[in-house]
Amino acid sequence: MDSRPPYLPEEIILNILKRLPVESLIRFQCVCKHWNNLIKSPSFIADHLQQSSHQNPSLLLDCNNSCSPLRWRLRLLDWGMQVRLVQKAPLVDSFWGASIIGSCNGLVCVQIHQHDKSPPSLSLWNPATTAVRHVPRPRIIFSDLDDCMTGFGFSPIVNDYKIVRTYSKLYYEVDRAEVFSLSRGSWKRIDSGNLKGVRLNSEAVTTNGAIFWSGVKLDADEDGEDGVEVIAQVIVSFDIVKEVFTLSPWPDLNYTSGDEKLTIYGNKLAILCDIWRRDNERFDLIRLWVMEEGTCAFGERRNWTKIYTSPFSKTLDPVTIWRNQIVYTRGGSAVPSKKGRTVHLMNLTTNEVKRFVVPYRGSIQNIYNYVESLVSVGNNYIEES
Repeated sequence: MDSRPPYLPEEIILNILKRLPVESLIRFQCVCKHWNNLIKSPSFIADHLQQSSHQNPSLLLDCNNSCSPLRWRLRLLDWGMQVRLVQKAPLVDSFWGASIIGSCNGLVCVQIHQHDKSPPSLSLWNPATTAVRHVPRPRIIFSDLDDCMTGFGFSPIVNDYKIVRTYSKLYYEVDRAEVFSLSRGSWKRIDSGNLKGVRLNSEAVTTNGAIFWSGVKLDADEDGEDGVEVIAQVIVSFDIVKEVFTLSPWPDLNYTSGDEKLTIYGNKLAILCDIWRRDNERFDLIRLWVMEEGTCAFGERRNWTKIYTSPFSKTLDPVTIWRNQIVYTRGGSAVPSKKGRTVHLMNLTTNEVKRFVVPYRGSIQNIYNYVESLVSVGNNYIEES
């Protein structure tokens, strides 16, 4: 009640600001130079990301209209279970549309398909800030008969985001690879010798400074006339710091028929198993296996622990893990209804199932974990005096 002007300690201001959504923080940069520098500073961006990751995790739904690929749409399921349209997605001027490669710390790697350009072009996009950075074309020569697989991830050790791409002749082994560094702003050819005889066959997932794919080891005939034979299933990992590929055997998960999908659970590599049986109709159960931490020699089998088995139900298609819940659809890319597409969430502790409807008539291509952040697509910071 004295005459002194009102005052809040700096630590209290920081504690308040880091809890606010990105849209508000962008407006508050105009309050004063001090707040502008504070909100743009690497330490505040890191604090805000950590707070947002724990308190406000979201799901990003990659929606596609097969009748009109130009109408690429993204939906966001927030922590309050509200579905909303993501505004200002990167301009897609290709008839073939676009797709998401991966999401990491609020940055989304987008792949734009163009019939006259191979491989597809890439962009890094922060949906919360609407900032977009177009990735330069790769150096490796690419033909229409080639295939490429792309992964996106972050390493806190070098504080850098990287995109890695492998190339192969269609349906054959990887024979080339390169990596794009956000901090360098350029592509670099890297050694792919560890992938000799390996074909990648899944989308990438990332955690703890590594990018992972499932793959198969191939055995080609000596004369090369009878194609290739799959001799083993493997897990391929890419160390973002060392820029090195490593192979490890696929675990023996003790079942006869089903599908498997790499995912992330508790910052650890995990496998979602969709196991089915058929009587008069198909019934499924889902098992979740998590890889134990620790280092292994090249090619050494890692230890896996089964932590969850669901009850049997009709036609379950698990997609990812979100907030201790398995995200799954039934019989394809989400069940259509008059109001849109239905997606299910199964709690790993209670088996409780929640449903939410995506107001969209097209298909849902994939679902990704996402978190709002201030992370820059330019990886630079200049303090204003």
